[in-house]
Amino acid sequence: MISKSSFWASMRENLKRRGWTVLLCMLVMFLVLPVSQAMAVSVNRQKVEAGGSYYMAGSNGREWVAETFMNAISFDIRLVAVFAAFAVLFAIQGFSWLYSRKKTDMYMSVPVSSGKRYFTIYLNGIGIFAGCYFCTLLMVLAVGAALGVLSGKTILVALGAFLCNMIFFAAVYNLSVIAVMMTGNVLVTLLACGSFFMYEYMLRFLLDGMRSAFFRTYCSFADVMDKSWTSPILTYSLGQFSANSYCTGGGSRYLRLFMEDLALVAVQAVVYGVLAYILYRNRKAEAAGKSMAFTRSKSVVKLLLMIPVTLMAGLWFRGLSGGSIFFTVLGMLIGLLLCHGLIQIIYEFDIRSVLMKKWHLFVAGGAAAFIFCFFYFDFSGYDTYIPETEDIASVAFTLQNDIYGFVNYDRLFQKDIYYVNHGEYMLEHMASEDTDTIEAVRTIVRKDHEANLDMSVYHKDYTLVYIRYNLTNGKSVCRTAAVNLREVLPEMDAVFADRAYQLARYQINDPLMMENSDQLSAVYSNGLEEVNYLGDMGQLLRVLSDELNKYSCTMMMNELPLGSLRIKYQLPGAPEEMYYSWSYPIYREFDDMLALLKEQGAYVEVSEDGIFIDPDKVVSITVTCYNLKDSDISYSADGSRSVSYSNEQAVTETFTDPQDIRMIAPALYPAMLMDISGGYITGRLQDENYDISVVFKPGVKYNTPNIRFIPVPEKFPDFVIEKTSPAQ
Repeated sequence: MISKSSFWASMRENLKRRGWTVLLCMLVMFLVLPVSQAMAVSVNRQKVEAGGSYYMAGSNGREWVAETFMNAISFDIRLVAVFAAFAVLFAIQGFSWLYSRKKTDMYMSVPVSSGKRYFTIYLNGIGIFAGCYFCTLLMVLAVGAALGVLSGKTILVALGAFLCNMIFFAAVYNLSVIAVMMTGNVLVTLLACGSFFMYEYMLRFLLDGMRSAFFRTYCSFADVMDKSWTSPILTYSLGQFSANSYCTGGGSRYLRLFMEDLALVAVQAVVYGVLAYILYRNRKAEAAGKSMAFTRSKSVVKLLLMIPVTLMAGLWFRGLSGGSIFFTVLGMLIGLLLCHGLIQIIYEFDIRSVLMKKWHLFVAGGAAAFIFCFFYFDFSGYDTYIPETEDIASVAFTLQNDIYGFVNYDRLFQKDIYYVNHGEYMLEHMASEDTDTIEAVRTIVRKDHEANLDMSVYHKDYTLVYIRYNLTNGKSVCRTAAVNLREVLPEMDAVFADRAYQLARYQINDPLMMENSDQLSAVYSNGLEEVNYLGDMGQLLRVLSDELNKYSCTMMMNELPLGSLRIKYQLPGAPEEMYYSWSYPIYREFDDMLALLKEQGAYVEVSEDGIFIDPDKVVSITVTCYNLKDSDISYSADGSRSVSYSNEQAVTETFTDPQDIRMIAPALYPAMLMDISGGYITGRLQDENYDISVVFKPGVKYNTPNIRFIPVPEKFPDFVIEKTSPAQ
């Protein structure tokens, strides 16, 4: 009983010494929660009145304001920043006596055990923040009630968020205490905190950058920081989106994702808490005022910072110089010397110390040089790796810039349905064991190795593909390859014909689509007109799936679709403009599909010659040629273009003669079908150099807005090209 009273007396005594931090925390939390939210609710109501659906995303105004209020006081990235800042502040302020030799001697002269002193200060830091946070949370809930945006759900979410945010605070607080225990100066402590919070991100960014820079076949869909194992700030920040999505009705998937992140933060809090106490018990009193409390850690910490900083400086200089090896090495040398000098000055508080510990330069420089050579000379054989046939259990294959309409969604027909990256979905879900497909993929990769193209620049006749080998030993290996599609058409056709490829690429093959066909609708479009399909959706899906078996790379390269079929799914109760969709090309060879569409009155006729517009309904065709030069178009590595237009080079010609119109009409292809035709894959259709406007006769109308046309190169009349060329 006496011990308990003594402990609480120590807590109260320590609290008296931290009065300014209590006032600061209370003031900031008061401004961040009650005050700012009182203003935010008022502003959001004005936005709803002025902006309507732009802000509400389909919900009514009152619900949107209440939902925004709930998110802002529970899981908000701005709160994460404030909580992290106070965690660092309380850790440093609470144990700042360790920075002063006099204060250390004074604290140690008091007849209080070392452990009791630690926990008194430690728990006071958490208690002060928790008290300020909880009090201001009650205030903001009262504000919400007064403004009419409070509900039972908001109260439950806010209280649940309080517990989750306190776990996050504890993790950051404990890691900050570790920084305090390892250092003897407030400036060094702050630098240590920054290093702890961002070191893993730096390493991941560096590894990704090195592989991207020096491995031409490097393939990665993962975000550099999709999850952090060591930084509670990054881990919890990534979980905020999932928490908000779940609280606003996103579904159980988001709860699972958030709980995974929260569990990781909780583990970090425990591990860092134990480590902080161990460091405290092993810290010597004479460490006060020194840069590092543990002398042996100085070299280790310095080398762990110097090596990645040296490599990152090299990558930075490489990017600035356009890939120059000379400047890459120069950047590494500059980064090595600067990092060594800065850390030495921080360690010794003396600029002359840059001349000390020269062996660090040799160790860190040697390690950085070895890592650089490992990637630059590809000691691992990363770029030349092609597994043997007998070592491959299955393969997955996808085009980097596949047709956008071939989208994929996870958790189909659930309220938390969500879009997933098509390429990533393909590599994960396709696992072809077909020997013909495996050999076709290996041939494609061998062709890539023979060409040995620089992947950092765009190559007009090549398309990038991603390949995943699932090996017999249980490992998976991903690679990127540059493919000239016309050189490997037989192999590409073999891949297109593979059933595993079709099942992954065309999501209509998912059994769930057939099971829920009554919830789907379809629209056929020829790029000018859209017609709703009103027949049986189950029959449509079966016919379309069968027809897509005919779809080959050869067909995509040599033919153009007559139109596209868009399958739509709308969540029950969602606004009409909010839906999920899949689009697929309809070719002339798709006999059964065309017959079904015609039977249901959902087909828009196109002439036998593939002419989309009736020349007799056209008044004029205006063609503007920008006469772009090679220097006017720049390409990124993935083939996306950036065009610089000049009015001085542009030539515009209007054709009104019926004979001219008849000759031009076959060369006009609806721009709406550009993507579904595979134009961005094949490079067959390009619309940057021409702008084509068609004026139809009075009374001729189409139900597709913003109709545009692009020229089919092999059909474009010579006289149009001549008349739109610059004058000699």
